[in-house]
Amino acid sequence: MKKQHARIITGLALGAGLASLALLKRHRRIQAETAAWQAQRRPALDVLACPECHAALSAIPLDGGEGYHCAACQKDYPVVDGIPHFIQPGELSGMNKAFARMYDWFSWGYRAFSKIAFAYIGMPEEQARREVTDCLDPKGGRLLEVSVGPGVNLPYLVGRADVGEIFGLDISLGQLSRCREYVAHQGWDVHLDLGNAEQLPYQDNTFDGVFHIGGINFFNDKKKAIEEMIRVAKPGARILIADETEKGAQGYEKFIPGFKDSFGSNRDVIQPPIDLVPTAMLDARVFDIWKGWLYCIEFRKP
Repeated sequence: MKKQHARIITGLALGAGLASLALLKRHRRIQAETAAWQAQRRPALDVLACPECHAALSAIPLDGGEGYHCAACQKDYPVVDGIPHFIQPGELSGMNKAFARMYDWFSWGYRAFSKIAFAYIGMPEEQARREVTDCLDPKGGRLLEVSVGPGVNLPYLVGRADVGEIFGLDISLGQLSRCREYVAHQGWDVHLDLGNAEQLPYQDNTFDGVFHIGGINFFNDKKKAIEEMIRVAKPGARILIADETEKGAQGYEKFIPGFKDSFGSNRDVIQPPIDLVPTAMLDARVFDIWKGWLYCIEFRKP
């Protein structure tokens, strides 16, 4: 009996040691890949702007590292591990705060959940994501994804002949951290920013395509977020905004931990916010995607 216990203890110790070694190797790999990704990062002063006043930014040394400075409103924005921080999570409020916290935690399992969710819906993930990404028409120009998450849409954008430079923004630092690890591992030159969709840190008329999948239903100010996406898009750019239908939200309430609790005791029935799209926009339409689990609003900026 003692020999059997000794074998079990030895086996557990060996297993724990091998697991620790694997984790250490993974950590070192991520560090090396992230450093290489940060080394290729450019300041993007031709793209970025102060989210408060939309004035141009300058690159400055800040707190022993890098940062951006707005001369117009005297605000500084630090760059942390290659990601410019245009918000401070502690300053968020309302639903923005609740969902940023939820996705910080959920970011570790987001990719696995996506695979399970698409299996439940009954369609391949690539087919589903291409329902949106294939509608983009940047004509070789710059593209912005608002709420980039861990980068699950990037494989269907990077390397496309009609897609140029790619920027991704998210309100969740957890999601952006997973995204940074992913793009660094892939060796992709994707610019990532921590920011609020209701105050985008980009210059006017900058992007040849703008899209958003998942989140706007529960933004503090949906109208402002739509206006911001329009502001940073170039004239003629196609803008796509997708999120859960009521059917999709009810499904998420069953399967995503913390999703239902984020609303307190109740929430409004979801309606696609196409009424918030200015009437001056061209070719506006709304249609279902992902077998009715999501809606998609599409229009062009005149």
